[in-house]
Amino acid sequence: MKNVLWCLMFATQISCGHKAEIKEKYCGVEMSGFEVLDYKKMGDDGYDYTEDDKLLLSELKTGINNLFDNKEAIEVYFAMKDKGRIALYIVAPDDKAMVEKISCYVLASGFKNLPPSRNLLFYTNEHNSLVAAVKTKPVNT
Repeated sequence: MKNVLWCLMFATQISCGHKAEIKEKYCGVEMSGFEVLDYKKMGDDGYDYTEDDKLLLSELKTGINNLFDNKEAIEVYFAMKDKGRIALYIVAPDDKAMVEKISCYVLASGFKNLPPSRNLLFYTNEHNSLVAAVKTKPVNT
């Protein structure tokens, strides 16, 4: 038991102070597992849309579906939103090219009412499995 505690303490000391590597992906960076869990929890609690939120959501859905000439079944939902950040659930086919196209559209777009910090959780239509989790790049990268 003592050895296990020593190993845990040693591992903690090694990992402390080291910044997690930022992996660029789909016009943003990958979210950490903890971020995914936090936003998933917020989304599971439900989101109460304001009238402005409903308009923004409609604009997002229209823009995303227009990327694919309205030929794909893509759904978008807010997991959370405040002045500085938003988390979106995007339900779409498990297709890397589609994920990249949607991510680049949302992360690099100039939606005036979309907060600057954007977090996207992609799920599949069929299995409700997480496909990708990306967010806007930090300002200093």
